[in-house]
Amino acid sequence: MTTPPPRPRPPPVPRRAPAPEWGDDGRWNPWAALRARPHVQLRLDPEAALLGGAMLVQGPGLTVVVLDPALDRRSRRVALAHELVHEERGGGCDAPGLPLALDVMVARDEAEVVREVARRLVPPAALRHLLEQRDELGLHVEPWEVADAFDVDDLTARAALADLAGP
Repeated sequence: MTTPPPRPRPPPVPRRAPAPEWGDDGRWNPWAALRARPHVQLRLDPEAALLGGAMLVQGPGLTVVVLDPALDRRSRRVALAHELVHEERGGGCDAPGLPLALDVMVARDEAEVVREVARRLVPPAALRHLLEQRDELGLHVEPWEVADAFDVDDLTARAALADLAGP
């Protein structure tokens, strides 16, 4: 009895090129940004719900973004973007043990991160274009429509509209 010849191996599956952080339409892809940062790890943990759904934990040479697994897809995307912007800025300034007098600074930092996330996920030029299209039809744009058009949560849609409207 002879042994059958070995089966030929299938050709290797070509690896897809990583998605670019910034799309041609000016939108930022936080998942691609995460892949481009090997020092940042992602963890899903229900404990993140205690801090609103996400938290950034930084240590020497390692950063961990912790997301609540109960977040829906849009909220998870926005929460990841929010924590990555904090990471770019050197981390959040809200940490245990800080004096309560720093609350104003923490609130200012959070507000700026929310605005930056809104600008990245809902680019002002693309939002203006959407508003102009709807205006030509005599239609008003509601925040939920912006959320649907840009795949963000309602808070981010509202922040983008407020940022476009100015102070």
